[in-house]
Amino acid sequence: MVARGTAEHLDYRRAGGRLVAFASAASIEPQGGTGLASFGTLYFAAPHVDGEIANRHGNAWGGVNLDTGRGDRAFTEAVEYDGAVLRSDKKVTAHGPGYRVQGNGLVAQADGSSVRLTQGVVGQMRMEARR
Repeated sequence: MVARGTAEHLDYRRAGGRLVAFASAASIEPQGGTGLASFGTLYFAAPHVDGEIANRHGNAWGGVNLDTGRGDRAFTEAVEYDGAVLRSDKKVTAHGPGYRVQGNGLVAQADGSSVRLTQGVVGQMRMEARR
């Protein structure tokens, strides 16, 4: 996986791996053959981000956007990353090829193998017509 990012302001403490960023954006290119590869490049932006790189823990808040190379778009007010799992207890809206959904929370595996909207879900899915 290759990741690149920018921020209006960034504090990083190498000794503890602590990161604090404001007005940040990142792009992640998943490795081929992984669960995330089908999404294409992931583009992430949030006004506030903090985390501990070595501990694989972080938070983003203030309005978090995710866009993918495949055409998916998602938004939530805040998300927490802890190891291999992303969580949010805020409203989540997402749409992409063949779907439009909304939930009041999110639990997702960071490798892309599972994305589950929680606490009440509404949406539409378009199925391809059979030939």
